[in-house]
Amino acid sequence: MLPAYGRHTPMVKELAATCRFIRANDWRTIRDAFLHREAHPFLQFVKYGLAGVVAALAHNGLVLALTLTVLPATKGMVIDGQVLDEALRNRHLLWANALAWPLGTVVAYVMNTAFVFTPGRHSKLVEAGLFALVGAVGFFPGLLVVDWLAGHLGLASTVAQLGFILTSVAVNFLCRKFLIFKK
Repeated sequence: MLPAYGRHTPMVKELAATCRFIRANDWRTIRDAFLHREAHPFLQFVKYGLAGVVAALAHNGLVLALTLTVLPATKGMVIDGQVLDEALRNRHLLWANALAWPLGTVVAYVMNTAFVFTPGRHSKLVEAGLFALVGAVGFFPGLLVVDWLAGHLGLASTVAQLGFILTSVAVNFLCRKFLIFKK
């Protein structure tokens, strides 16, 4: 049971309103509300998450392709009869992420402007530049997490990539919602 002061916080009220909306409407109405850019903040965050999944698949798909081919970065990978050195593995993983970032950013921008946020607060060029800048703000701490998890703790590349994703999502949604797109 939530303490008395916790039952009436804005977040709890928003979640309760979302639950009421879902219970009171059929799937078609819910779908239409979900597809509308002026969706409830909770639905908007869900859409942002889905767009993020598509962008993460593009980014991490390219990272995987690079680390399995030209920038080997799989823990314990054998190349020319030698186990891949951990320092080289870490460096390759960082480079693969840096090379994949533009693709993930473009996919995220297209998905977000098409389905999540209302563009027009800034010119297209400024909007795209700010979108990329915010992505970089979330990207570089994500790279530090990759370096820490893979390079210093020696964890698997997939674990390091999960840390990268979690670090980036939190920063990106708030900055993009409140600094770039119309409210």
